[in-house]
Amino acid sequence: MSDAFSPSVQSLSGSTTIGHGMVADGMTTTSIDESPNDTVVPTSRFIVQNRFRVKSGREAAFEKRWADRKSRLGNLPGFRFFCMMRLVTDGDDTKSDNDDEPNYVSSTVWDTYENFDAWKKGDAFKEAHGGGTIGGVASMLLATARNTKGKPKPAYWEGLLPTTIEGTPPSDGEGWRAVEVEEGMTLPTDCFIAMNRFSVRPGMGGAFETRFASRESSLKEYDGFVGFLLFRRNGNKKPDDGGEPDDGCTHSTFSVWKDRDAFAEWRADSASKAKAKPKGEGKGDPPGKGGPPNIYTRPPVPSFYEGILALESAPGL
Repeated sequence: MSDAFSPSVQSLSGSTTIGHGMVADGMTTTSIDESPNDTVVPTSRFIVQNRFRVKSGREAAFEKRWADRKSRLGNLPGFRFFCMMRLVTDGDDTKSDNDDEPNYVSSTVWDTYENFDAWKKGDAFKEAHGGGTIGGVASMLLATARNTKGKPKPAYWEGLLPTTIEGTPPSDGEGWRAVEVEEGMTLPTDCFIAMNRFSVRPGMGGAFETRFASRESSLKEYDGFVGFLLFRRNGNKKPDDGGEPDDGCTHSTFSVWKDRDAFAEWRADSASKAKAKPKGEGKGDPPGKGGPPNIYTRPPVPSFYEGILALESAPGL
């Protein structure tokens, strides 16, 4: 594991790294007032995730179910990006050590909540979820019971600070990816996603977000970069329901890359730049001050995914 993902936890005040050593690209060193701060970064996207725990040995069947569904998602107003995220470790092993941890996450990025709400209330939603017929819905529920442990858990987010490049929608103009795969085989990987999940203390969200807003990003300079968003949690069981996140996560980074190698190249370069900084700049916590910084209730948690069935809009993420 590279130094960029070492297990040390760095302070937000004057550091160029964010929790567990995950390098925050081009982060500036502006200090933060750690008193409660109600200012927040404006919302630019709305994101819906569903977290699945797929049973061992049922991964191919679960993925095929998604590949075979009928959907006009990519042609709907306000759609930006979709992929099914397949959990991987930081190495090459795709098996999770935690049997209760979601190992698949569907992620849909919309311009606004209103775009998502219109899709959910429209015919396209019914079409993608069993066609709206009793038989179709029953078939969907049966497949879910066979393939997953329990129902999927939703997570709703507001997307902040987008950094993106133009996307490449399907050339046939369809709103869904048509992917053929041999029986029993998992789907090919379309992209690589890195998330770093943060549990920010109450009243500190504004300071945390302002820190990110002050960064000088060079992500677009790297080959294979697709897009970046900072996520702010918005709802537990329903959007904006005011409920506490079931996993304690209030914010997360969401960076999408063409493949794992492109992400690894950026990570190595970021680690090299962090090491090259003058003594005392971006070196972490002051001497004698250990443990998680006060802004967090617990150390941040990085997670990595292979993206399958990726679907882009022309504007991109």
